[in-house]
Amino acid sequence: MNFSCIPDVGFFDSAHFLSLALHTNTIISTPVHLFGLYCILLKTTPQMKSAMWYLVSLHTWVVLFDYSFSILTIPFLLIPYFAGHPLGILRYFGVSTLVQIVSVLVVMASE
Repeated sequence: MNFSCIPDVGFFDSAHFLSLALHTNTIISTPVHLFGLYCILLKTTPQMKSAMWYLVSLHTWVVLFDYSFSILTIPFLLIPYFAGHPLGILRYFGVSTLVQIVSVLVVMASE
């Protein structure tokens, strides 16, 4: 089969780069998430006390989505063909691709 219309895959087009970039993003964003939670829980002004638990809930869902997308599943999409496969750690535990897709969509819809 001749795939001459598909260009050579470089490092920035590879699954390894996507995985590395998302893991790096997670390492950088984890302290930011923790600092945000600290600010919401301990530095909320008295005028905002009524909204504090809504902010904690929203922040928790954002963190769950971030981790589910960048650690647990890492979807590698092949855009022109509407195809893809997961690269995250859930595939090493034998979780099916369908379950991974549904779990990310549920977390995304809960935000």
